[in-house]
Amino acid sequence: MSGFTKEIIARTFTELLDEKPMSKITVKDIVERCGVNRNTFYYHFRDIPDVVEFILKKKWDEILEAPQEKASILECMEEMAALVRSNRKLMLNVYRSVKRDTFLFYMNEVATYIITEYFDKNMNEFDLNKGEIQMLIKYYKCLFIGILIEWLDHGLEDDLGAEIREMLQLLERHPELNAVLNKS
Repeated sequence: MSGFTKEIIARTFTELLDEKPMSKITVKDIVERCGVNRNTFYYHFRDIPDVVEFILKKKWDEILEAPQEKASILECMEEMAALVRSNRKLMLNVYRSVKRDTFLFYMNEVATYIITEYFDKNMNEFDLNKGEIQMLIKYYKCLFIGILIEWLDHGLEDDLGAEIREMLQLLERHPELNAVLNKS
């Protein structure tokens, strides 16, 4: 029953995000909407940011429980984008709030996990040692997080998947760009 109540509080908070920004949601709003008292809320959560962290961790756990086969790094990025897009209001509100550091922590964890899974499952396609793979995981994670932050800064308005596909097509049509962009 305790876990059920915690889930209801979290779901109620998510519903309230559809109606108003996170900064305008109070504990009173949550308890009145879900029909529990303040003591019950505080039994499960310290405060509203704690509810946010619970929800983000739950999303992270869902990804861990259902790893997907990825054929490309693009598919890894699209999985991250789908996670953010399917939780648009929550992600934008958390990103724009004081819990931005928690959001970025979980997105870093998710990105690292997804990319590591890709390299682990496709290791035989690359002639790379573990150090080189770790370097690529870090590179792609930073790239993904940077793109994600810019997308969030623009309110998730663009089709991130389409932009990434266009970039890849551009690099495929102009292999000389790779040499120029990676020239030291």
